[in-house]
Amino acid sequence: MSLVSGQTILIGSRRSRLGKLIKSGGAGSVYLLPDDANAVAKIYHARVDPPSYTDRIEAMLDLRPHLPDQIEGGKRYVQIAWPDAVVRDERGKFAGFTMPALDVDSTSELEQVLQERQARAAGLPVGLGHKITLAANLAAVLAALHQQHHCVVDLKPVNLRFYRASLYIALLDCDGFSIQGRGRRYSAPQYTPDYLAPEYQAHKLDEAGEETQDRFALAVVIFQLLNFGIHPYSGKPSSDRVPTDIPGRIRERCYAYGLRANRIMAPSPVSAHASMPRELRGLFDRAFGDTPSARPPSSEWRDALRAYAQPSSGRLVVCGRNREHQHYAGQPCASCIRLDLLSKTARKAKPRPATQPQDLPRGWAAVMRTPVATPQPRPRPQPAPRRFGARPPLPSSMPPSLLQQQMPSSASTTRGYRLQTSRLVATARAAMILVVPLVFAALSYLLQGYYASLRGAATSPLDSWMNQILLTLMGIGFVVFCYLFLVVLPRMIKNR
Repeated sequence: MSLVSGQTILIGSRRSRLGKLIKSGGAGSVYLLPDDANAVAKIYHARVDPPSYTDRIEAMLDLRPHLPDQIEGGKRYVQIAWPDAVVRDERGKFAGFTMPALDVDSTSELEQVLQERQARAAGLPVGLGHKITLAANLAAVLAALHQQHHCVVDLKPVNLRFYRASLYIALLDCDGFSIQGRGRRYSAPQYTPDYLAPEYQAHKLDEAGEETQDRFALAVVIFQLLNFGIHPYSGKPSSDRVPTDIPGRIRERCYAYGLRANRIMAPSPVSAHASMPRELRGLFDRAFGDTPSARPPSSEWRDALRAYAQPSSGRLVVCGRNREHQHYAGQPCASCIRLDLLSKTARKAKPRPATQPQDLPRGWAAVMRTPVATPQPRPRPQPAPRRFGARPPLPSSMPPSLLQQQMPSSASTTRGYRLQTSRLVATARAAMILVVPLVFAALSYLLQGYYASLRGAATSPLDSWMNQILLTLMGIGFVVFCYLFLVVLPRMIKNR
């Protein structure tokens, strides 16, 4: 049975108790500590095997990364929720660990910054300078972690948080990282395919490649930060043989934003990679190249990005067209280019065609489906609203009903005319349906009688020959009449 709020715990040799529950996850729950406002306790669930975490936590305490809390303006910013001490129950059994208390309410997921529209709606920074600062801070935190040979492995924007006021990165759930112990490594149990290196898309991730995996995932996150959230393996494929999913494109190395064009993948038209300095593009080319060992380490990303994040360096300038935009010195403003392209695409977009009514089914039944307009009730005249200080409306010399009778509106006149015309058309169609079959039957009867009289009146071979010609012409005329009656006439009535 796992511990709950109010129960006594041992933090090292100090006795304490669990306070209010603030979060519960798959492996454990996080509680406040009433006697320490700067720390919280994570207690593992009873279903979790404590021995599997005991050695891991001991190794984390032994090899702690150098990421001290930052103090600015009297506010404390925790960069990493790393274990501080082991927590045991009253019997001395391992139960969890304590870690720095992080103000989650003052942080946001890094995922929210990637899309400009979503970031603006949440009141988050959207400028290039802010995003470069976030990328530099992320690389710095990862560099300190790698210095102790620990790895995140499942590195992705949704797992990363940052302080909105200072742009410092905050790493949570550190006990799920790949931890280097004394003579043993405790591997990470999870990873995300969209951020998994190409060499591990088809083969299992091994412990020796976890740092190169972190380097790849870090480059993907930085690329998204600096390029409007575009994934480096998205774009326009040149053929149907290119995979449609991101993991498949990573496996086939479909990186389309390098200094050299990719033959099987074209970049997104709204990408900002062409406006990046050659130095940064070279780092991305190494990160997404064919040699895993050539990927830039997090420390190299940290140093390169800090040079652009410092205002005194002059490597970022404010856009002269839009003061909200920044761009690299000597390069065009990618934000303006993107907005112009999106605006041009929106203007060229054709409006959706109006929905056309479906054709009526063929046959005589369609003739009777003539819509008949129904008269609409006339709206009652509403008195003009009285306003303070305004002159009241002058009374009319006639009641409204008489005025409407003597001066009918054009809309009501047109509606009445259409109603009368519609009724006349419907009446004419009904009469045609009744009269035309009778005329057809009468003509058929007369032709049959005339044909019989001609055959009986023949007295010579010439008469018989002339009768045959006449009968043939009559037969042709009868066929034409049948075609008009059975095909042309129904179409004409249907299309009226």
